[in-house]
Amino acid sequence: MVDDDPPGPFAMSQFEVVRDIGDTIKDLLKRSFRDAGFTTVTVSNEKPKKDNIKSLPAVNAYLYHLAWAPGYKERTDHLVTTHDREGRLIDYYQDAPVYMHGQFLVSVHGNSPDEEHVLLGLVVKTFLENPVLFGDRLRGESFLPNDKLNVFPNLQSDFNDSLSFWRSLNEEVRPSLFYYVKFRIESDRRSDALKRVTGRDLAVRPQ
Repeated sequence: MVDDDPPGPFAMSQFEVVRDIGDTIKDLLKRSFRDAGFTTVTVSNEKPKKDNIKSLPAVNAYLYHLAWAPGYKERTDHLVTTHDREGRLIDYYQDAPVYMHGQFLVSVHGNSPDEEHVLLGLVVKTFLENPVLFGDRLRGESFLPNDKLNVFPNLQSDFNDSLSFWRSLNEEVRPSLFYYVKFRIESDRRSDALKRVTGRDLAVRPQ
């Protein structure tokens, strides 16, 4: 059941968060390289094939996999309290969100191995100094004002993962860094507004 009252606290385009995460990571890297004086570096989130590299040096943060967050369990609806346009409190039940991991592979293409090593080092430094993104660091309309985006190194990845990835693209193996971000996708499905008890009339029967 979905009513016609003002929507709850989540934007109707919240499912666009997958795209907005990619734009957020891309913007973070662009600003970091610019601030460090690497003004000619191109940053993209396209598939890191040679054909997509238009100029050097280039940094790519490619979302290659979406995974359910560990601990995934059956979701149940939960009580949400918000307010309407007149400021009146509204209670309703909404489907619980689903939490996911967006897994990124960060790679670089430079004019020399030395340049690529420097760029990779700056990538590590960027995520080291920005483990949590929030406020004006988030790009897109899918984030709420109090949302935070955590960026984690993928400690489970190894050379075999890198080898498999580059082979899947028919590309030479390149030095790569694996990161992931945890995010949620919300459901718009919710119950009708619950009726609030604002007062009770008590009658006393005369003896």
